[in-house]
Amino acid sequence: MKKALVLAGGGTRGSYQNGAVHALRELRKDDWDLVCGTSIGALNAALIVQRDYKAMDELWHHLSHDQIINGTAVLDMNLNDMINERGEIRHMLQQFLKDKGVDISPLICKIKSLYRPQAFFDSPIDFGCVAAKNHTREAVYVTKDMMKEHGTDWLIATASAYPVFPVHMVAGEAYIDGGYADNLPIHEALSFGAQEIIAIDLHTPPQHANYVDDPHITYIFPHIETGSFLQFNAEVIHRLETVGYLDTMKAFGALDGVKYTFRKTSLPLWWPSFYRDFLLLEDRLGKAWNVRSLRPLTDRLFRQENRFMHTDAQYFFGILDSLMDLINADVEKIHTYQEVRNQILAVFAHCADANYNWKPSLQPSQLLEYTKNLDTKGVIEKMIHAQLYPEHDFLGSTIALTVYPFAMVQGMFVVAMMKELGGED
Repeated sequence: MKKALVLAGGGTRGSYQNGAVHALRELRKDDWDLVCGTSIGALNAALIVQRDYKAMDELWHHLSHDQIINGTAVLDMNLNDMINERGEIRHMLQQFLKDKGVDISPLICKIKSLYRPQAFFDSPIDFGCVAAKNHTREAVYVTKDMMKEHGTDWLIATASAYPVFPVHMVAGEAYIDGGYADNLPIHEALSFGAQEIIAIDLHTPPQHANYVDDPHITYIFPHIETGSFLQFNAEVIHRLETVGYLDTMKAFGALDGVKYTFRKTSLPLWWPSFYRDFLLLEDRLGKAWNVRSLRPLTDRLFRQENRFMHTDAQYFFGILDSLMDLINADVEKIHTYQEVRNQILAVFAHCADANYNWKPSLQPSQLLEYTKNLDTKGVIEKMIHAQLYPEHDFLGSTIALTVYPFAMVQGMFVVAMMKELGGED
């Protein structure tokens, strides 16, 4: 079976891929027959083909602005906005175009120093990358054989983020960043005969959502905001590297979780019944809205995690992620469920007080208006208290479900954890 690793383009966000590769090597999932990439993904791919993992670490641990360009141009921007010339950066792009792009001679020197032809061609691992023809944006899928005469030029061309970076000439023809044509070349890997693919995206949401749950593709992508494609902040670069490592370990079941990361753990005893209640609640909501096929709670989790929900564990960690967002949990840390549970319960402990201010003097219509002015945490607090003290539920479960369905689920989840800690099933 031919195995491929596919790496997306994304500028300095490529540190995420370095973390992912560390995890893959630790998991012994690095027996690739082929590595394909676009832009920075192509450079990472070339280093992997050469087995230059030390050089790859050096690149990402010491990357700086002056290793990419000469001058002080502001490059902190979104690649998709740049490609589409959106918003406030249009004027900047026009200026870059007038000046034929910034001076990227340091980047060219960096690529020349990292690309080692002898190691590259002696390697049994095949290689592919993508460049785009300047005028047509047509993809050119570069093979290892094509690298024999113009290897350095192709690596420069695939990373030529025009119009910020200049057009690059290869054999008399003008090329620009491969991201204009195919920023995650799964297609190239498939055309090379790959039957098992690990794809590492650098975008949220994922660029090829149709492949996220493909049985032959392990699709790894960040669940956090990754920032601009040229952001030379050492802390951000390190953070993305760490998250790339953790996301990859989760993708192969070595750790648990979706956005946040957990040590391997059994789901709590109350979860099966909670999951059943979740599905019943979703059905009840569909009936209340007179749309039987609607799955609003599942859709909410799908939007949050940028992937379909297939297993009850995905539902569990999806709901838990939403609560961890509220307590500003550390995405770079490996958590335990018990630790996170205690942190969440500490935040919502006051809701278990019978004297918690539920505004009982308000009429139901007034109460509804009152809750609309609350933030997400405040609404969840009301849902928790109403479940613990049904006699204080002046809003009514039907209205609460219709107006705040996911907050009700979050409240139910917290109450289940409270009862768990109190020794109840």
